[in-house]
Amino acid sequence: METRLFGLTMIDCRHLAFQLAEKNNLIHPFNRDMQMAGDWMKYFLSRHPELALRKPEATFGARAMGFNRSNVIRIFDFLKDVVDKHKLTQDRIYNSDETGISINPKGHSKIIATGGKCQVAALKSADRG
Repeated sequence: METRLFGLTMIDCRHLAFQLAEKNNLIHPFNRDMQMAGDWMKYFLSRHPELALRKPEATFGARAMGFNRSNVIRIFDFLKDVVDKHKLTQDRIYNSDETGISINPKGHSKIIATGGKCQVAALKSADRG
């Protein structure tokens, strides 16, 4: 997700792992706060050396999006490919505003990114002034 400027924090990853274990009826000892324990994350990262924790850099939304006609067409083509590939129905598509994703990385913790990347970006809302 870091390539789309929305990285997963360690807490997000732990919540997703918990949900995956629950959905697949896997036996696990962790169900407090509906997330895996902190040690689980440490061992997960050690099993996946291609992943690393990085502090995201702020990227203004307008610059990150490159909002023009060709990019908008490309975004919708990408969306169509994802919808077709995963056979998504309308009720499975959400506006990111509805999911509670923050676009202000100030004060954000580190995110999980693929290894070999020294810099990762995160969207930043425009300053008012």
